[in-house]
Amino acid sequence: MAERRRYSRKTKASAVIAAEMSSVTAAAEATGIPRTTIGYWADQPEFVVLRQKTREELAAGSIVLAHLAQAALERKIAAGEVEPRDLATIYGIAIDKGQLLAGEATSRNEHRDITENMSPTETIQLATDIEEWLKVER
Repeated sequence: MAERRRYSRKTKASAVIAAEMSSVTAAAEATGIPRTTIGYWADQPEFVVLRQKTREELAAGSIVLAHLAQAALERKIAAGEVEPRDLATIYGIAIDKGQLLAGEATSRNEHRDITENMSPTETIQLATDIEEWLKVER
């Protein structure tokens, strides 16, 4: 029978934090602790507060890093150190991340009536075709 390993609270907390910062799989690989064990610990009430605090600190740190990166990028663009072809990519990423951090939508959904430009005959034929298709599918 395999010997059961015992882990200190500090080891458990470190593994849970590592999992929260990246993933359970990455934490398991880094620590040598089985994924299932780290996943079990992460779900324990004693680590919920720790996980929430880690998440909040990561979010705050990400915003600080974003500001620093933005300032450095602004300097490089102003100095002409950024290739023009890279500006579109940088712009797109900056907009997406800015919207995400602001809690705004990062995608756009549209609704369109596909029958709006159809003649009455085409609309009737489409309805008939759909009804026939539904009969075949049942």
